Amino acid sequence: MNNNTPCLFCAPEAERIFYAGHLSLAMWDRFPVSPGHALLLPKRHVNSWFEATQAEQAELLAGIDVAKRAIEQDHRPDGFNVGINIGTAAGQTVPHLHIIPRFVGDVDDPRGGVRYVIPDKAHYPATPVESTNQTTGNAVMKASFPESGSANDLPHQRALVMGGDDPLLPHVRGHLAAAGSADFAVAFLMDSGMQLLAPHLHDLVERGGEFRIVTGTYLGVTDPNALIKLLDLQQQFPDRVGLWVFEADEQSFHPKAYLFYTGRNRRGSGIALVGSSNLTRTALTNGIEWNYRTIPTSNEPAFQVARDAFTALLKHPRIREIDAAWVDAYRAARNHETIHRSAGVAPEPQPKPPEPHSIQQRALAALEHTCEAGNTAGLVVLATGLGKTWLSAFDTNRPEYPRVLFVAHREEILREAMETFRKIRPTAQLGLYTGKEEIPRALHSG
Repeated sequence: MNNNTPCLFCAPEAERIFYAGHLSLAMWDRFPVSPGHALLLPKRHVNSWFEATQAEQAELLAGIDVAKRAIEQDHRPDGFNVGINIGTAAGQTVPHLHIIPRFVGDVDDPRGGVRYVIPDKAHYPATPVESTNQTTGNAVMKASFPESGSANDLPHQRALVMGGDDPLLPHVRGHLAAAGSADFAVAFLMDSGMQLLAPHLHDLVERGGEFRIVTGTYLGVTDPNALIKLLDLQQQFPDRVGLWVFEADEQSFHPKAYLFYTGRNRRGSGIALVGSSNLTRTALTNGIEWNYRTIPTSNEPAFQVARDAFTALLKHPRIREIDAAWVDAYRAARNHETIHRSAGVAPEPQPKPPEPHSIQQRALAALEHTCEAGNTAGLVVLATGLGKTWLSAFDTNRPEYPRVLFVAHREEILREAMETFRKIRPTAQLGLYTGKEEIPRALHSG
């Protein structure tokens, strides 16, 4: 480093720091490559990784696990890139380690990994070069979504998405980013699938779009935890989210359709993906699933048929709107032990529950000691970014706290708190208590 160049990290903003060790700091990147991008750096100013002491290097490497746990509290990455830049040619400013969360579909072909530091060398080609027939599909999609750039956000624009090396997830993400509204009809809805799409559905409705979904109870495969998360979203945007269930009983219910409209309120043209993929992690990421995509304007009758079919489905006598009471009853009646065997659906691995990091563990121990001493109130003071909301969720996740009130001065903070409490209490009934809405039975409200 040039001695006249101001150091970017000698006086970092306190709200960015989420962990402080003896020799190092962990903080959130101001310009993240992906959500949850973290940095590890020594407290002492050194010119490069190789000039750090062995103790500093060891603590920085140990900090990778600390950063991983902190990232996973707010995000569900599918992988990580860990790297360090050394020297001007490698892009070094101040020596620090990058811990970059990676998500399925964030790039077309992720196998290059850190090779992306030299973009032209990044790819190990996974598929042959597209044929010239794709030009027509690009032009047609651009005509249907002229303001979105959606054709550039998709791995390809062919009519058939085949799964495996061509997963459905990045296509659904790309179309959601371009859409003004969306309708999904899926036989099975799993929590693993919701984790992948929840941020994108939230983005759709937050920018004024609408989202409707119909799922089914056939064989009890649909996960009530996924339904609860959709109810959380509906509570935040009650006029923009519609939730229905097909009460199948002994009748089969097996549609898998994803409809994306150019305009809000399901106006305009659109694109439909119809095929074999339910809303599960396996079906969206690595399963061999065939889904046919209707090409807008050139194949408008096909999209109109799908639109009309969804409208007709909502009028079926077995359809009913979902609410918290219905989910509670469904959960109680669902025989979890026999579901996957009877449905022929492979069980998906359950995510590990979030765990408090070291600073939170110390605060929780102090709170526990305070309670054991007979005190009925306590105060914890933490710097911004160390997880005060997470701390409150961890501390109150016990039977002696049947109801919790989380108070904040802005509604957006309450919404973020709901997401945090949901990760700690996946089956609880949560709700907002604001000037606009009230959920009297909610376990946690604010």
